[in-house]
Parts: sequence; structure tokens; C-alpha cells
Amino acid sequence: MGLALAREAYIRGADLTLVVANVSVEIPSVFNVVRVETSSQMNEAILKLIPSCDIFISAAAVSDFEFRKKSDKKIDSSSSLFLNLKPTTKIIRQIKKINPSVFLVGFKAEFNISRDEIVECARRQIADAGTDLVIANDISKDNCHFGSDNNEVLIVDDDVLTVPLASKREIAKKIFDVISKKI
Repeated sequence: MGLALAREAYIRGADLTLVVANVSVEIPSVFNVVRVETSSQMNEAILKLIPSCDIFISAAAVSDFEFRKKSDKKIDSSSSLFLNLKPTTKIIRQIKKINPSVFLVGFKAEFNISRDEIVECARRQIADAGTDLVIANDISKDNCHFGSDNNEVLIVDDDVLTVPLASKREIAKKIFDVISKKI
């Protein structure tokens, strides 16, 4: 979805930078790309870019947890293993603190919950992170999972716009149509 949004922004004349970690799609060379490997590296890169942004779209599915301590050697597979995790920094919650005037678009992927619950989760993100718009979806639906070429989303702000199953390219157009009316 992030690449579809980047392409649409580019077509509409935006000067953009993509901050990407592990992606399974090829990113065209016309885009300015900052590559990162961890959520903390992504956070650092984004914090540097935010002050000069007019619009920030947080489409990355950043892990909610990271290892508290990493081993610097191979772990013996004959012993039991317990993972000690800690929450990662919620990048999206920092954006408006750094640049209050940025138009902030968040994403909210949920799994096997009702439409009303998805809308509630999206509105909670608006309250918690100050997002101006949230793109929410249920990734348990057929053809709507991570890596799929299609999606079905809700575009949530004061209203809820339902975008039925469509290509990510078509969804990106709808998202930018909404953004252009709001800014």
C-alpha cells in the first residue's frame, strides 16, 4: 500500500521521501529512499524528516515489540528459550509533537473484527496520535492481507468512507482525493 501511495503522490507532483524497512516490492529509482532495518532506525529517520513535511503517511506496519536484549552469539537449540520483549516507540504518536501542522495519515490494520470495532480503533488512533485521517482495514478478509494487490478499507476522520475491494492503486487515488479536500 505504501508504494501505491508513493506512486500516486508522485503522479500528483509531490516531493517525497520513503522510509522503508523490509519490503517485498521493487521501489522505482525515481523515489528518494531511506532504508532502515529496525523500528528504532525508522523512528530516527522519520524524526529527522518530520519538521519539513506537509503530509506524513504512516503506512508501515512497524512491530509493536522488540527484543529487550539481543544475543551476540548463537543460541544453543538444545535448551529452552524465553523471549523477553519490550514495546517499541510508537512513531506515529510523536509526529504532531514535532510538527503540529503536518497532515498526518495513519493506518490501522485489524484482524477479524467488526466494522464498528475497526472504526472505533481508528478513532482511538485519531485521539491518541492526533492523526487527521486513518485508513483502516481487516486483514483477515479474502484478498486484503499484507502483500495482496487488493484491499478494502475505511477512510476514517469525522466521517467514514467505505472503499470496497479494489486495487491498491485505486485505493491510493481515493485516499489522495480525500487528503486533497482536507488540506
